[in-house]
Amino acid sequence: MPIDALRAKLSELLAVLRTNGNQDDRYDRFCTDQVARALAGDDRSLREYLISNDLWGGAGSIADQALVGTAASREGRKKAEAILADLGEMQMAAGLLNVRTEMWTSAFRKWQRGGI
Repeated sequence: MPIDALRAKLSELLAVLRTNGNQDDRYDRFCTDQVARALAGDDRSLREYLISNDLWGGAGSIADQALVGTAASREGRKKAEAILADLGEMQMAAGLLNVRTEMWTSAFRKWQRGGI
């Protein structure tokens, strides 16, 4: 999996965060800034971010909390989940894994199938 494809998918996530997040909300702004910094870095730092707990961890991670606040629309969160599921599948194919990547990816796909 070329790093450019992963970078492009993460760029899609950034666009959804910017479009659907409330930049007056501290957490929404934090998520957007975090992904933007990862994209601005070199390939090595991008790989590190892709396997980080900041992206795929538990409470407070992008996978767990991005666009779930009162300011975020449910539609925006669904878009973010779909992109994260795609990204997770791409990362699994590339062997770039956090211990939670597969769990989050599976959950997002299940929610999509269930219309949740």
